[in-house]
Amino acid sequence: MRRAVALALALAGPACVVAPPAPPPEPAKTPERALEELPPDAFPSFSDDLDYAGLDEAIGRSLDGLARLAAADPGRTFAFGRERVRVQRMQATLVRFRELALARPSPADLSAALRGEFRVFRSAGDGAGRMLVTGYYLPELHGSTTREGPFQVPLHAVPDDLVIARVKDFPQLSEDVVGRVDRGRLVPYRTRSEIAAGALDGRGAELLWVDSAVDAFFLEVQGSGIVRLPDGTARVVTFAGKNGHRYESVTSELIRRGVMTRETSSMQAVRAWLRDHPEDLRAILDTNPSYVFFRLSEAAIGALSVPVTADRTVAADPRVFPKGGLAFLESERPADGAPDAPFRPFSRFVLDQDSGGAIRTSQRLDLFFGSGAYAEAAAGRMRQPGRLYYLLLR
Repeated sequence: MRRAVALALALAGPACVVAPPAPPPEPAKTPERALEELPPDAFPSFSDDLDYAGLDEAIGRSLDGLARLAAADPGRTFAFGRERVRVQRMQATLVRFRELALARPSPADLSAALRGEFRVFRSAGDGAGRMLVTGYYLPELHGSTTREGPFQVPLHAVPDDLVIARVKDFPQLSEDVVGRVDRGRLVPYRTRSEIAAGALDGRGAELLWVDSAVDAFFLEVQGSGIVRLPDGTARVVTFAGKNGHRYESVTSELIRRGVMTRETSSMQAVRAWLRDHPEDLRAILDTNPSYVFFRLSEAAIGALSVPVTADRTVAADPRVFPKGGLAFLESERPADGAPDAPFRPFSRFVLDQDSGGAIRTSQRLDLFFGSGAYAEAAAGRMRQPGRLYYLLLR
């Protein structure tokens, strides 16, 4: 009897084993998992809600950026998932797509052409293909070339003691290292709180002076902006570098403190709270040790070192996506600039021309809205789901 029971239990045992649950999907932090090639019958519709407006200009700018990269390193490659693609193939992709787009084809005709000539790769997004799409814009500030009157907040150029150890020069590094030399050692550069306390005083690094610490902070978040001077003229300032410290979200800090919730948070809500609580402003901003340096420019410049294009430029993580690449975006955006405007679906071709401190992994994407009242309102509210596809000439 005992032998029979033992045999029965042995036979039943495998059926009782519970397989461990599959790990939840997660965003890709390396290029190998970031993109998945699709069969032609799974391509998106390729319907462009802007009817190709601004696309030719954006493509031309990406071609300029890629041409500079190719001239500096003809063997340069970009990751499309597990595949490495030469810069010349990226250039050919843009040239051929530009020829097709200039004919202003219908979505059906364009889709047919793309199925025959192009490969399409879908972003892994959060691990299940869905991305968080946010927005940025070109803000306008009031400032002066000298420290006077209300203009007491400096915008800094890259300081002369900032040192960058480049990955290309030090293969043992996984990313660029930013710091300064102290008694022969490379040490971390000054944090935001140290810079606010005057760590750069006397170095001649002040580029301009503005009248609002809140506006200066959000200029860092956006990366570029317009500074209106007292004489009526204006200067464009754009990203020139960072202090090398990790970006920490001020919004997340306010949520952690119970000031607002994830659902009620927006750029406008954070800006209003900071302006209404000047006694807490410095402490809140200093929770983000990252600090951005600027330079004067003729236009807002993205991470590809070319001007960004409203409604066509996106900022993505260059560690996982092919910088300079042609992509197609599906998401939702505010119908107008009203605070309670409904969100409406849109889809369009975009160019990967920028990056950002908070834009990390395959899950995040930032769409450039341009300048003006609608751009500011829409960018501040954008936290919508979306899908992203990269195109590559066969």
